[in-house]
Amino acid sequence: MTLKELAHLAQQTLQTNSGCPVKRSHVHELLAAAFGHRSWAAFRAAAVLADAGVGDGPSGATSQLIGRAVQLGYHQQAAAEMVQSFVAFITEHRLSSISWSALGAWLVLSVTAEEEDDDSDNGYDLEEDNDQFDEDGTAVPELATGTSREQLMRSPMLMSSLEAAAASSNLQAHCLLAALYRCRTPNPYLYEESLKGRALNAVERGWVDDYLRLEPQHRKYEAHLKAAALGGVRAAALEYGTHFESRDFIALAERLTGDVDAYMMARVATTPEARASWLRVAAERGVRSALEELAYQGDAWAEERFAEQGDIHWLRMAAERAVEIGDAMRAWTWQYLSLEHGVDLTRSTMAAYHDGGQEDGQFYDSDFGGPMYVGGDEGLVLPTVSHAEQQAAKAQARTIFAKRPKGDDRAWSNR
Repeated sequence: MTLKELAHLAQQTLQTNSGCPVKRSHVHELLAAAFGHRSWAAFRAAAVLADAGVGDGPSGATSQLIGRAVQLGYHQQAAAEMVQSFVAFITEHRLSSISWSALGAWLVLSVTAEEEDDDSDNGYDLEEDNDQFDEDGTAVPELATGTSREQLMRSPMLMSSLEAAAASSNLQAHCLLAALYRCRTPNPYLYEESLKGRALNAVERGWVDDYLRLEPQHRKYEAHLKAAALGGVRAAALEYGTHFESRDFIALAERLTGDVDAYMMARVATTPEARASWLRVAAERGVRSALEELAYQGDAWAEERFAEQGDIHWLRMAAERAVEIGDAMRAWTWQYLSLEHGVDLTRSTMAAYHDGGQEDGQFYDSDFGGPMYVGGDEGLVLPTVSHAEQQAAKAQARTIFAKRPKGDDRAWSNR
């Protein structure tokens, strides 16, 4: 049932039970009062109407509803009869409300779940089947009230209210509907084959049923996502560009402002400069994959972040870089930090190893003989500094060591 249909039915019910004509607009005002708002405009600004057990029940007392009916011009007796009938109507239809703030929080969870469970190259092919995903392969976050995406979509009044808000160019409504309708792109192949007369087995008919169910949902997802993107929502532009493989919308996301998944922006960037910039943003936000990519590209800032975490390879790289540029204090700082982790960068690790055969990769033993190779690192030659400078470098290293992230994750996400 849509909001318009609900208001019409409520109007008829109230007129029949109160014995007096009731304006349609007054039905909306009484609905607002039932949920604790002074007017319908105030209710619409703060919340949307829902049903099917979703959201919060009425908060307005009967006396307050009667008072509101009297304010609207109804006599006391008629107002009391109207309100009694209206309360029963709300209960019968299980009407409730959900605040825009609660829906906004759910939307944030929806985006977060999408990002954290991103295992594919394009970031939107969510096919994993477990309790965190619905039948469409889409992450299912919950509202603070414990309401899932599936439950939200089972509330016709909520969906109708959001569609009405979206029709009034409400960008949050467009974003919410896009998140609710989000699903994988349905494959029309078997459906088209069935139209050509191909006989399908039971499994194939099930796939066709899935297509027929998902195809209209996917169209709604595209429409609302596109409206949000064209309305200036950067995250929506990025999602549209990646899901629907549109370079124009990816470029739009680069031009817009606002919060967005920086690592995804780096992965789809239209220029090398944009990619490097977004990798830096993502790394600063704690995305380990972005930091690694920058480090392996020779980015000094990224190398030093890994060095600070105690990665000996990057400690050596950072120390060597400091020696090369003549920053003696920094070089000694990395040496002392390395010592805190049990490794002396000034000690050579060069050694001979067996090259092939049964002892391949083992320290070379002349008793076995055969081919060999030399591997390891030469000892780092540090510049001469004063005792005071060494003490300052040691203190700085200890400060970095004390601040190192604890645990295997090293406080970085592994996306």
